[in-house]
Amino acid sequence: MEFRRVLSDLADNRTAAMEYAISETARRRQLQIAYNLKHGIDPQTVRKAIGDILSVLRPSNTAPMPGKGKRKDHERDKVVRELRALPESELARLIMTLEEEMNLAAEELKFEYAARLRDEIKELKRELRDAH
Repeated sequence: MEFRRVLSDLADNRTAAMEYAISETARRRQLQIAYNLKHGIDPQTVRKAIGDILSVLRPSNTAPMPGKGKRKDHERDKVVRELRALPESELARLIMTLEEEMNLAAEELKFEYAARLRDEIKELKRELRDAH
């Protein structure tokens, strides 16, 4: 019970350090907005190109990814060659990174994205198994 009381007290009272952190964040945000406006920058969310790998690994007789056009054969072949040329350790590291991203997506309730990553990981694991 003592723990809850302490947390409640912290939530109700702003310390000088908290006020400083909040004001510093606001100050930096204003500087960034002014800089962006001056330089014509429109900040965009970073989007990872997970679909590119999925579209390459998915056989051409399956449904295309939503929002994606048909990939040109020479582009597809190039990506396939690059994936197959990856050393086993790099492919394993890519799989680990995607698993971490999948878990984070699930924690953030982005289930469709997590499912796409899961499918991609499955394909990469199959590629790793078949290649070696």
